[in-house]
Amino acid sequence: MAAAQITAQTTAQLAAHLPPRLQSRVWQGDQLARASERTVPSGHATLDAQLPGAGWPSGSLTELLVEQGGVGEMRLVAPALRALTAAGRHVLLVAPPWRPYACALKAWGVALERVIWVRAAEDEAGWVAEQALKQEGMGAVLLWQTKARADAVRRLQVAAQDSQALAFLVRPLVARNQSSPAPLRMTCSPVPPPDDASLNRRQWMQLAALSVDIFKRRGPPPAQPLVITLPLQDAVLPQPDAASVVMPWPGVNHAVDRRHLAVVAAGGRQTSDAAGAVNAAPA
Repeated sequence: MAAAQITAQTTAQLAAHLPPRLQSRVWQGDQLARASERTVPSGHATLDAQLPGAGWPSGSLTELLVEQGGVGEMRLVAPALRALTAAGRHVLLVAPPWRPYACALKAWGVALERVIWVRAAEDEAGWVAEQALKQEGMGAVLLWQTKARADAVRRLQVAAQDSQALAFLVRPLVARNQSSPAPLRMTCSPVPPPDDASLNRRQWMQLAALSVDIFKRRGPPPAQPLVITLPLQDAVLPQPDAASVVMPWPGVNHAVDRRHLAVVAAGGRQTSDAAGAVNAAPA
């Protein structure tokens, strides 16, 4: 024990004499790495507290392991994407297993004109992500892969190191048992809202959460997974008191929530009588 303490003190003393840009790269295995010069706050205080540098690392690959695409990984990274696009940087979505939902992205504050969706085959998606990380003005690259080869992951990490962007690789949960050069790896599992009959639909969906287990980082793993509340609908659907004022504009096709069809239909008939027919399409 005494020898370990002496070694730790010696390491700290040696690190103190290094240039500032190198001091942040020195860390001990039993301590969380120091703040990096290039991080983007995740927007979730409990998560930032567990991330080296208190945010998503730029110039480094982050792996998000999910049971299936769309369990909440986009809601998890949305605050960072909002900040990046607000700063004029682009976000690239490479081979997501679903069609990006523009209404949700806009509701989260992500600038749609800064979002690029790339449809690519499994064997081409990695190359696309590598090339994107080399481009100026790129804020984040998110790549979904079901069967990423070890050499492809290494190339992606090398490309990320030379980039100023965030680099996310979304893979299945089974990849946890595979070695990876990514310095930051975590599993993301959905946590359903409580089975409480007293909650209405909106309240129930606002309690949806994501369990985040950081099993690899520059430092010891957290004692237990984090549970981060990520509401499903609050950012997208109108508030209940706004339902009474939902009125379609003449000549515009509307995509609306099915619960408000009656209100829209009534408004559509009133508008039709005054200014012509209006089409309403359920979402």
